[in-house]
Amino acid sequence: MKGQNSRLKVLVADGSSHARLVLESILSCSPDLEVIGLASNGAQVLETLRRRKADVILAAVDLRKNEHLLVFKQIFSECPTPIIMLVEKDQLSLELLQEAIGLGVYGVILKPGPAARPAYRTKAEEICRKVAAVRDSEYWDPKKRLSMLREEAQLLPKPAQNVSRNATADTIIVMGASTGGTQAVEQIIRQLDPTLNASVLVAIHLPPKFTHTYSRRLKGMTDLTVMEGRTGLIPKPGKVIIAPGGRNMIVQTVMGNASNLKIGFSEEEGHDLPSVDQLMIAVAQSGVRRVIGVILTGMGKDGTAGVMAISQREGGHVIAQDEASSAIFGMAKSAIESGKTDKVLPLSEIGQYLNRYVAAGQQQVSTTDVNS
Repeated sequence: MKGQNSRLKVLVADGSSHARLVLESILSCSPDLEVIGLASNGAQVLETLRRRKADVILAAVDLRKNEHLLVFKQIFSECPTPIIMLVEKDQLSLELLQEAIGLGVYGVILKPGPAARPAYRTKAEEICRKVAAVRDSEYWDPKKRLSMLREEAQLLPKPAQNVSRNATADTIIVMGASTGGTQAVEQIIRQLDPTLNASVLVAIHLPPKFTHTYSRRLKGMTDLTVMEGRTGLIPKPGKVIIAPGGRNMIVQTVMGNASNLKIGFSEEEGHDLPSVDQLMIAVAQSGVRRVIGVILTGMGKDGTAGVMAISQREGGHVIAQDEASSAIFGMAKSAIESGKTDKVLPLSEIGQYLNRYVAAGQQQVSTTDVNS
């Protein structure tokens, strides 16, 4: 168990006494965090920081006396401390984000409704994770932080009039694997067209922390954008998102639009982590036009329920790796035996097959086309 001194010291600042107490309760549940003070306005924030050192501040942007980010500027000037900013979606703008990042804001959490009394407990996991992540943040460079937070907050550049506001790819490929899966996914990623008009979500049964290194390795194998999954990422065309080890990555709708998705995480437990079934089912239940499931080498039956969900939806298509090229013919075998796979292919052919299938665009792929 971690010692008291290793816990991150957090100062909570919000104008609502109810919000302060709820946030304190959420943070106190984490063994890595210690709430050292509660502040209702900017003056109290500064007074507390002068008396006690905080490692991170969790602060509402609409804190009293923080007009034009005055409090954030004073913190940055007098006692620089990383800030996680709580903000309503309607308050957020690219200009605000750019200014806030320059004043030490390392993360943004969108306040859940209702506005009068935000339901922070619905975001308890995200709040604790983002506060704790400040210690190990890779985004010390302000430009990198802006890029990360801008995407997470879905602050996209104003689209041209003829461009859809929905940034989510209309075709999503979901790959699932276990034993031998890292090598199998590498081979497929190497073959994918750099202009692939689809997003690729990958779930491989791997332990925590390993997937970060694995994602970095994949980056050197393709011109597609590869990253480890985190809350709020949008599955855009040309993006490959790797589910973090030990967590169940899923997709969630944005503002109730079933075709506009973002990455999220499920707290539902299971034997296999990350769960291929949970990711495939979540994507299958979305409103994206086409979903392609790919079941690769691995032990067990994870992915079979996901394959069935994909096959039953309009625009669903399922591919399984054949026995000869599988390190362990378990997950793919189970999917094939379900009778819901459309193609069974050797690993060496899956990447090119996906290129042809996705390139068919709005038209239905003919048997001749994809088997040529």
